[in-house]
Amino acid sequence: MSTKPEQSPLSFVAPIKAPVLENYKALKDILETGTFGTALDQIGTVHFGRFMFLEKVTPESGEEYYAKFALFTAYDGDFNKYVDDFVAVVGDFFNAVLVHLENAEGLIPVQKDSEAFADYIKKYNQPVKVWYSAYPTLSVVKIRQLASNC
Repeated sequence: MSTKPEQSPLSFVAPIKAPVLENYKALKDILETGTFGTALDQIGTVHFGRFMFLEKVTPESGEEYYAKFALFTAYDGDFNKYVDDFVAVVGDFFNAVLVHLENAEGLIPVQKDSEAFADYIKKYNQPVKVWYSAYPTLSVVKIRQLASNC
């Protein structure tokens, strides 16, 4: 039995570019209109994924907003292959998101240089201190096989 889990975590947290309120609103709109289920099924290695906003800003006058954009996932396999799969399937989504994040100049379109995009993700990937998996030896493919037999 392997001691390394089949899954790997990604905890991407990047600052939203100034003007933060305007870019936060644009990112929120992108997320509200996006559909990912079919795309993630097509990639086939994502156990779960969620987008979040972090670091709430509460100005004395005006509306609340967030200063950081986050993506948390658990995936199977090699990191670079994972990024390449995302670029191939939902690259245009990431192109739209990157417009609103700091230090993303030159990455768009991500389809042009997935290695630079992977480096950007690594730059903002937060270390995971504790990682638990209820099924450390099972990939998404295996879990789907097992589930289809139920």
